[in-house]
Amino acid sequence: MNPGETSPEQALTTRSSPVVRSAAYWPMVCVLTLIVASDYKFRLRADDQAVSGNADPFVLLEIGLYGVVALFLFLKFRPGTGIRRTNAITYLAYAYTAVLVCSAFYSPYLALALVRGAQVVVVLSLCRSIARHATLADMHRIAHGFAGLMAGSVLFGLAVPFPQLPTQIGRFTWLYVHPVQAGEMLAVGVVVLAGYVVTYGLDRPGPRWRLPVYLVLLVICGGGLVATQTRGAVIGAIVGVFVVVWTRWRGQRKVEAGVVVAVLLVIFALTSSSAIESFFARGESLQRLSTLNSRTDLWAYAFNLFPEHPLYGFGLTASRGLFLDAIGLGGGHNALVNILIDTGLVGALIWAALLVVILRSASKLAKNTQRPELRVDRGIILAVMLCLLADSVFTQELGAPANVACTWLFVVVAWLNLAARPVESAR
Repeated sequence: MNPGETSPEQALTTRSSPVVRSAAYWPMVCVLTLIVASDYKFRLRADDQAVSGNADPFVLLEIGLYGVVALFLFLKFRPGTGIRRTNAITYLAYAYTAVLVCSAFYSPYLALALVRGAQVVVVLSLCRSIARHATLADMHRIAHGFAGLMAGSVLFGLAVPFPQLPTQIGRFTWLYVHPVQAGEMLAVGVVVLAGYVVTYGLDRPGPRWRLPVYLVLLVICGGGLVATQTRGAVIGAIVGVFVVVWTRWRGQRKVEAGVVVAVLLVIFALTSSSAIESFFARGESLQRLSTLNSRTDLWAYAFNLFPEHPLYGFGLTASRGLFLDAIGLGGGHNALVNILIDTGLVGALIWAALLVVILRSASKLAKNTQRPELRVDRGIILAVMLCLLADSVFTQELGAPANVACTWLFVVVAWLNLAARPVESAR
């Protein structure tokens, strides 16, 4: 062999060796920017002001932050016009975005709907940029950043209490965030942190903090979640934590872990029945509890409206204004009800198909024996999605644009795309 030539063995080693990439922080920064812009409220604003299309400085700030993220993605990656072959999850994410954007044009609240449609396009663009240019380590960096943001928000809310509406007295939150939204964010934070605690000894990419750090953050977020008194979010967090424990082990160990968790929950329920009853009753009358705080009245009204526009719905954000005028509650307070009224059967079927494919794809990750680290990704993805689905029985965020649930939905789409890469490129 002549000097300077490469042997076949060396060439094979060079081709098969994984490319080590430096840590990328732009996915985490962009995701957290969109979450703060959408869900962190810095002033009290009447519900009818949003649907009227009146833009105050904070609305303009929210739109501006979305614009900054969109401009960053365009300048950094220069998206092309070529059509690329991809998977069913990505096609469904595009279809869901298209339905939301198209429904904005016939919404009775056009200005608000167009803004929300544009925000969904930005979230989709971020999702596709992450799927093409990030790594699984970056996804865990997003999860760690979100957990830190939630713990920091709880500490800020304790240190700097803000005035609350009369209907929110006694319920913990921070800034002017509604306790329902605060509870949903904290539920996801609790599930993510529980996932890292339970899977602490397993191999995975991304940042790895010490176990006491995860435990302290979990206590902070869990305490904040309970203090919000958001019943749907607490149920979602319980479902998510159970999924994390169930997916952590295999075979007989899985059954043993499930039995232990079930026994602990029964013991807790028996010893704290009065406290649990007080938490879920929240001092409300039997009449309000029987209607789930007027939710059943709202859902009955929604199903009376649905036959008027069953196929394409009333348009994006229509549920917020229609229900506000008739019941006094903005939004469907249920993800499926919300999307049925906004986008009709077409949007609801695409949305449901996207969720089914996400859960099905995530459940298959552990079957990849060449990449055992995907067990951690599988557990966190399934736990977060099932947490949001359980909470979506009482809140509309998973079926609405521009909120933490919608952002996590698209983050999970990007996460699954990265997990589907071949082992060499995924590293």
